[in-house]
Amino acid sequence: MTLHHTRSTYSTMKHSTAALLFACAPCFVSSFTNTGIIHVVSSTRRQPLSMPPLKDSLAPLLLHLQEMHDKDASVKLDDPTTEEASSYMPYDLLPPSDNWVANSTRRLSRIDLQMAITKVKRFVESRLETDLNLFEHTAPIAFKSGTGVNDELDGSESKSPVRFKVPNQFVPRGITPKPLSELSPEEQEEAKRYAMDCEVMQSLAKWKRIVLDRLKVDVGEGIYCSSTSIRKGYKGDVTHSVIADQWDYEIRIKEEDRNVETLKSYVNKIWKIITDAEDDILQEYPSIILEGHPTATFRLPKDITFITAEELHAKYPSLDVHGREDAAVREYGAIFIIGMGWPMNDGSDPEEVRSPAYDDWKLNGDIIVMHPLTGYRHELSSMGIRVDSDSIVAQLKHRGMGDQVDLPYNRAVINNSLPFSYGGGIGISRLLMLLLRTAHIGEVQCGVWHDEHYRMVSGCGIDLIPDRIIDLKSKEEVSDDKAMHP
Repeated sequence: MTLHHTRSTYSTMKHSTAALLFACAPCFVSSFTNTGIIHVVSSTRRQPLSMPPLKDSLAPLLLHLQEMHDKDASVKLDDPTTEEASSYMPYDLLPPSDNWVANSTRRLSRIDLQMAITKVKRFVESRLETDLNLFEHTAPIAFKSGTGVNDELDGSESKSPVRFKVPNQFVPRGITPKPLSELSPEEQEEAKRYAMDCEVMQSLAKWKRIVLDRLKVDVGEGIYCSSTSIRKGYKGDVTHSVIADQWDYEIRIKEEDRNVETLKSYVNKIWKIITDAEDDILQEYPSIILEGHPTATFRLPKDITFITAEELHAKYPSLDVHGREDAAVREYGAIFIIGMGWPMNDGSDPEEVRSPAYDDWKLNGDIIVMHPLTGYRHELSSMGIRVDSDSIVAQLKHRGMGDQVDLPYNRAVINNSLPFSYGGGIGISRLLMLLLRTAHIGEVQCGVWHDEHYRMVSGCGIDLIPDRIIDLKSKEEVSDDKAMHP
């Protein structure tokens, strides 16, 4: 079964039968009024098209849809619960089927969704400038390898950056250079003379500190960048993409400000920006919320709860890392976990494995909330007070990376050549997914997804922004086409 969804603008559901019809046939119904008139708006039109009132002739259809809903709670495309689909991505990572209808992409047109995305971005960037005393700075997309400036994430090979070589050779247009093997030794040496090994940026965590020094900003001033990186080690799911976009920011502080109080102060400022952004976008686009649905009452708490990694571990001793984070956000709504990187006092694994060379593991943390549609933890931001000469050495040694102390960046930190700073990143697409109430990160960013991923999520009414022409035909339909057109 191939189903092509048309996204529509939508105001309010008035009847449960209309809600059911909308849930099962999102490609048609936009809103259902008290008069029984269905309004349809295509993804490219703004004017609603009126259809005849529902009469007894539609009763069999509604009965059929009710039976389908009772049986399976959804209309599935190439059933995402199949063995092949579940081997690609666990089915329980998808939002619960009862929440599929609450996805705002069923009510906002594709054009309106992009306009809402732009509004959120402008709001947050404006507030970063005023509330945190930042200005926007241009951002790199790649670094020269071997300098220690790139973010190594958790330090594993699977999370290593995308690498490439820049030959730095002049080649006349339209001419293919000879392979190195066909060149003389002298020519080979000349060809390699200016070549550079480079890697795609994974985050700007360390680079921003270099820029603070370059700009000689005052204490309390800083920069932010709108950055986009490629993280090839991440497998795509509802909240993870190989494309990572974030607002990277860095603020100069004094050495005596390297404490938990400073950390909390900045977290509260950023949390205020996030909750104000939620209020602003819901006022501008009220149809983001599906009135009458259980998720309609969800709002972010105005205050964020601070909890250390040790306290979280002690509070939920029988749960794994994500399990206790799930439990905490369901209890508090939004949490900031302080201290991520060092193992627990009882020797168990750290709350999260962190890079040893930018955050001080005792003075860092994550903002995590519950997403109303997925029903589980939703990380929005990682941040912290940056390493000093003592903490970087201790953390490199703990990770078995002591041989990296002489990388140029690490040596600059050890020699106290860089300013003390506080910084982090706010996930742009993660925040948009939350504030705009979409069921998948790929509805607010253009990611790169496997065909099987498209098949799984399309059955839930999820409208991924594609990077290519997508054909969602089932394998049986493809086989039929080949048989008909050998």
